[in-house]
Amino acid sequence: EARARFEDRREMMMLLGEKRGDNAITGGGLDNELAGSEGYFAAIEARGINVSNANSNPLDSFSEFDDIIMELDKQGAPSEYAMYVNRKQDLAIDDMLASGIATGVTAGLPGQFGAFNNEADMAVKLGFKSFTRGGYTFHKHDWKLLNDPTLLGASNYVQGAMIPLSQVTDARSGMKAPALSMYYKEANGYNREMEHWVTGSILGHTNNGDVGTDNAVFHYRSEIALCTRAANQHVMIKG
Repeated sequence: EARARFEDRREMMMLLGEKRGDNAITGGGLDNELAGSEGYFAAIEARGINVSNANSNPLDSFSEFDDIIMELDKQGAPSEYAMYVNRKQDLAIDDMLASGIATGVTAGLPGQFGAFNNEADMAVKLGFKSFTRGGYTFHKHDWKLLNDPTLLGASNYVQGAMIPLSQVTDARSGMKAPALSMYYKEANGYNREMEHWVTGSILGHTNNGDVGTDNAVFHYRSEIALCTRAANQHVMIKG
């Protein structure tokens, strides 16, 4: 349970982290050279496609979806996207699809499952609902962090994100990498993706001087960063 909570907060850091100015933090012993880390939402707000509306479900009509598709065309976006959304947005898109002309595949639009070997069963097993529109394939999935009322579910500000399922080519090196990557420190077989150790006086651990006391302390450490490539092709859905 402690590890799951730690991983949730680690994911929150990658999503909500922000850069800061030299004088943004004063006092508390923090170094003014601390630059912070650009989280996913900050990267998309600054350089990506932002979709917002005054109502509670920004994406609930074909016309709104078509506006995004035309913007994706302008940005040279790939043809396949993963959509991670909160419950309200999830239901709004389902209603939008259901309002279309019924087909033998979905109630609204023809389904395509390219990222899953074009198998509907595989997409369903992974919790995705897929559809195409205007030559783009979208794989929709609900996002736990956006639904949890103790986390981002407490706010309606972020309703979802659309992530390109593509490899981005570096202009200098020519190397390809995913549109989203998690990096961590590593050297000589040791890394800080997720470290875990125990101190205390039970379970055979006596390395923190608590001899005679009945406790164990579990420690977690992770030194990671999220890299958002081709941010102009990512979409943030706001409430």
